[in-house]
Amino acid sequence: MGKKKRRVQLDRYDVAILSALASNTRLTTVEIATIVHLSRTAVSRRITALKNMNVLSDSGDVLNYESIGFSVRAVVEVNAPNQYAASLKQDLLVRPEVLTVAIIAGDGLMSLDVIAVDMDHLHRFVRSLQKSADTSTKIVFAEEKSRLTLVERMRILSEEQGIGQYG
Repeated sequence: MGKKKRRVQLDRYDVAILSALASNTRLTTVEIATIVHLSRTAVSRRITALKNMNVLSDSGDVLNYESIGFSVRAVVEVNAPNQYAASLKQDLLVRPEVLTVAIIAGDGLMSLDVIAVDMDHLHRFVRSLQKSADTSTKIVFAEEKSRLTLVERMRILSEEQGIGQYG
């Protein structure tokens, strides 16, 4: 029998802090304190607690959606007729399931980074899209970010592609 993952309980201040960081990861604790109406010390303690609960990365720029109840991650490609694509994009950007909307090559083609509470939630979301567009859904099982620094990237590109000297 599989272990059920414990969902972290967040209060309105935690959500406000995460929301502020999601909109600008460079905010100082003083700026966040002003936004969420808490002291700088309280904000600092809460950020530390969010990092300890693995809700927020050590760098403070990556939110762990799984730890707060979004157990499904997917990439949904949407192919909408050109006349609906612009308005559909605006509608998608305010959906709680949608993290990003990328316009990709092809008429009316968008790629969505999506989170959902469970597979049923994802299914309902995709079905709602299918009323106005064709979709293709891919479930994300695991994700790992490259650890290359910008300096390393530029050095490698310079060596491999001859795209200018960086040093």
